[in-house]
Amino acid sequence: MLQVIISPAKQMRVARDTFSPRGIPPYPATTKRIYRALREIERTQGPDGLRGLWRVNDKLLAENIERLHAFEPVADEARLDDPDIAPSVSPAVFSYVGIQYRSMAPEVMGFAELEWLQEHLWILSGFYGCVRPFDAVEPYRLEMGAKLALDGARDLYALWGDAIARAIFTDDEPAVVVNLASVEYAKAVLPHLPEGATAVTCIFSEELRAGKPVQRATASKIARGSMVRWMAEHGVEDARDLTRFDVGYAFAPDLSDADGSTLVFVRQAGDAEEDHS
Repeated sequence: MLQVIISPAKQMRVARDTFSPRGIPPYPATTKRIYRALREIERTQGPDGLRGLWRVNDKLLAENIERLHAFEPVADEARLDDPDIAPSVSPAVFSYVGIQYRSMAPEVMGFAELEWLQEHLWILSGFYGCVRPFDAVEPYRLEMGAKLALDGARDLYALWGDAIARAIFTDDEPAVVVNLASVEYAKAVLPHLPEGATAVTCIFSEELRAGKPVQRATASKIARGSMVRWMAEHGVEDARDLTRFDVGYAFAPDLSDADGSTLVFVRQAGDAEEDHS
């Protein structure tokens, strides 16, 4: 089974003008513990405690404290129909707002493409662990690399442990994960792959320097979103088909690993980086 992992976006919204959620993230109890830990930091350290954890300015601090106060942990799918809950949640893939998600453009996908996303895509999260595209989420602020110690775990990587990988790899058949996540998020999954599972990491290079691929953050986010969209449009089920990706980039076999664990794509001549500011 082919599974794809991507990073979340820092910016979020409640996407009321899209589809309704189909379920909840796989670890509501852990999310509730994290939520309570954030409220405890606010109670004992005040707003400055959250400012340090979130690394935000005054405006974002006020906005995310307001979101924290409004947050309602949902542990039961049946509650998604609760009139007190429904206005606050929306499907994850429409809730994250960022360069990668604008490039993916799920809001203009057809039904078949959205179904592909639901079957194959996982959005990683420091707060939820991981979510399917149509899982219900609420706006939050918490990066995977945040220094939040909880229940004896020194940080979120230790807290989540192998739980995220266990949620992603539930089938008995051999599994392949296509890694389109940042290093910060990928390391919450890749060290915990079950026996028999393999990973394919995609790198998008803007140029070569001393024969080595050079990546740029903004361009890589755009390319990752484009690749997810391309995979959904083509119904990709085999990681070997990724080498056919040609949206602004071309596969570079001479720069890629022979075993297929790392695929490098180089920007095609004449394709300028799209402005997503």
